[in-house]
Amino acid sequence: MSAAGGHDADKGIRFQEAVQCVACGSEFRDAEIGKDGCCADCRPRMKRRSRVGQHLIASLVTLPFAIWVWQLDKLDVLPRPAWLLPLMAAYYLGFRIGRELVKGYRRWQRSRS
Repeated sequence: MSAAGGHDADKGIRFQEAVQCVACGSEFRDAEIGKDGCCADCRPRMKRRSRVGQHLIASLVTLPFAIWVWQLDKLDVLPRPAWLLPLMAAYYLGFRIGRELVKGYRRWQRSRS
């Protein structure tokens, strides 16, 4: 604090003027980089990569459940077509889990570089 009781001007918040895109490494202004750390040119490509990972994880979550349903000899709880709804719910939950895992992995990779 200064003698007048106010805060010193040089201790204010400073914003970065140039930020690197996590995909291509080019420098942009902070306003041009999205919350995912990508520039406008790289964002569609990075979203596509993320979607592939999310679908892969959702498939890995749903596949054992689908195999179990298919292997059941006696389906006394639900007929076989009715198991599609729980399978779709499992895929949806797997997709959501995949999104969080992919986001966490990308954050971890960014923090290492």
